[in-house]
Amino acid sequence: MKNKAIAIFTIIFGLLAAIGPRTIFPVCSAAEMKMRCYYTANAELVVGILAAAVGAALLFVADRKLKIALSAIVSILGLLIILFPTAITGVCGNLMMHCVSLTKPSLIVIGVFEILTGVASVIFSLQIDDLDVELKVKEIANNRYSA
Repeated sequence: MKNKAIAIFTIIFGLLAAIGPRTIFPVCSAAEMKMRCYYTANAELVVGILAAAVGAALLFVADRKLKIALSAIVSILGLLIILFPTAITGVCGNLMMHCVSLTKPSLIVIGVFEILTGVASVIFSLQIDDLDVELKVKEIANNRYSA
């Protein structure tokens, strides 16, 4: 149940990263000249869609190892969500622009939440496995003593 909730949050944060720079916290208009924030928005669209797709895959995957691998990918995508506006492509240099004051901080927060959901998914996947092992050990012990 926890893993499904985390997968849904992964999808939500991925979609926010994908469509946010174009709608909710928009970058500068590219009507005259395409600036760095325009390319950041394009990169975030791709990374956000990938994160949402991995989150959707987490909803349907039952294999523990695959779930852990997908969760690690979610964390890496969260890191990319942070790195595009801060280090890779960046945003405009003018501090008064929307992309600096609104888009960049929003993407950083979304990226941090995406990383946290990936880490939480790994932790919960490992805990579920430990719980299953513990239950199997108890079941084996009960069968030995009842026979």
